[in-house]
Amino acid sequence: MGQKVHPLGFRLGITQPHLSNWYAPKKYYSKYVLEDNFVRTLLSEKYNRARFEKIQISRKIEDHLEIVIHAQKPDILIGKKGENLEIFQKQIKTFIFQYRQIEWNSKLKVILYIFRCKTSASSAIADFIVEHLEKRIPYKVVFTLLKKHLKRKKQSTLGMKIQISG
Repeated sequence: MGQKVHPLGFRLGITQPHLSNWYAPKKYYSKYVLEDNFVRTLLSEKYNRARFEKIQISRKIEDHLEIVIHAQKPDILIGKKGENLEIFQKQIKTFIFQYRQIEWNSKLKVILYIFRCKTSASSAIADFIVEHLEKRIPYKVVFTLLKKHLKRKKQSTLGMKIQISG
């Protein structure tokens, strides 16, 4: 049996950028890695209807956190005209303070950039299929809906292979 290499790890730094971009001293490194993982999992669990494609986190200095979110439906996060952006930013701050288990202070600066994804990534297609299958729609109907959905978005999908079990 050959050793399997994860395709993302194989391409990191060559064709794809890292999703976390920061430098930390030895004593803070593990804390930052776990904090990044905590923020990503919490956002994807709490706002799963936004259909995140990727979440990039960068730290320039110690209490300066920059989060770039690529989502299929950013309106769920920030509202129609951006009225919920400050509320969303405060929620992320509370998540981080909850994880760090320290009291609220205003030193932490969180900057959010939220973009609408126009491409149909594999994760977005998988979320579309899961969402419809959980509604108990037959899988053949789901695939016809998927074809119509991709044609409506005018995406140039070259092909796909989908395996469903269970």
